Amino acid sequence: MRALHIITGLGVGGAEQQLRLLLRHLPADCDVVTLTNPGSVADGLTADGVRVVHLGMAGNRDLGALPRLVRLIRSGGYDLVHTHLYRACLYGRLAARLAGVRAVVATEHSLGDSQMEGRPLTPGVRALYLA
Repeated sequence: MRALHIITGLGVGGAEQQLRLLLRHLPADCDVVTLTNPGSVADGLTADGVRVVHLGMAGNRDLGALPRLVRLIRSGGYDLVHTHLYRACLYGRLAARLAGVRAVVATEHSLGDSQMEGRPLTPGVRALYLA
């Protein structure tokens, strides 16, 4: 099985460290795409033997990142796409579906009653996430 993990960034943080620990124990061939900020966790993943690709997303509204991500997913022949954190969940789930991946898992590591990743959980943010 080939799996692709898509995460918003790989700076030092809880979700990023959880992903690194998870990948050490998965029985699948996994790659990681970071939308922004490859950071020190990317270096650690690479040292662990994980292929890390930096998509170079310019910001939350960089819609040009979507077709790049779809191409990357198609070319990788992934059976599963697992997204981590809000922006990666939005772009990654859509890209996976457009690329024809049937198995998609989304994990939001920082979801509270009134905030998501430190930002107010407005009706618009909630609607985008649930869409």
